[in-house]
Amino acid sequence: MIQKQRKISMGFSDEKLLEGQHIIYLYNDDRERKKTMASFLQQGLLENEKLLYLVDDISPEEMQKELSLLGVDVQRVNNCFDITAGHYACCPDHYFTAEFMLKTVGEFYEQAIQNGFTGARGAGEMSWALVEGRATVEELLNYEAQLNHILQRHPLTTVCQYDARRFDGALIMDLLSVHPMMIVRGQLVKNPSYVKPEIFLQEYRERQQRSSRLDH
Repeated sequence: MIQKQRKISMGFSDEKLLEGQHIIYLYNDDRERKKTMASFLQQGLLENEKLLYLVDDISPEEMQKELSLLGVDVQRVNNCFDITAGHYACCPDHYFTAEFMLKTVGEFYEQAIQNGFTGARGAGEMSWALVEGRATVEELLNYEAQLNHILQRHPLTTVCQYDARRFDGALIMDLLSVHPMMIVRGQLVKNPSYVKPEIFLQEYRERQQRSSRLDH
């Protein structure tokens, strides 16, 4: 059953938007990022949403402490807020598949509604994908593109965090293409580079085919 979408606050911005936003956060300042994410998560608690945070650079316990210092009500973590290591959540069989994660997103939202929450929001640090053998670029982009469709039916508000200091420039350009919204200097803005998922995936496959022919 499709829920009527609510207008919600992101916490770090005054504007209210429909839930289910797919947001990219390209960052090179960890302090600013964590402050922005703390505001995003605390607002979710205030709106009685189920929260998920996938952490990568530090342990879930350390992240909980940092969020507490930044004003997040971590006393509610046990029943409202799941903080877990990103690679465990996204790669339970040691490698990433778009199919598994898309199913997981839908189920997380559905369970939140069934458990009486008004909605759900999540944020994930994506640097786990840089570990060799854990995820292919194709699977990652396939997931990020198709997530736009999943969020129309299961409006989890989500922020995908990519460290601009660590990800390849060409990949960052592709990642920008599949996120309708982006965070810039702590503010949420429409992404002018966004391309509809089916168009992006078709163009990406054609690029891969051309590259393969040139290699041969």
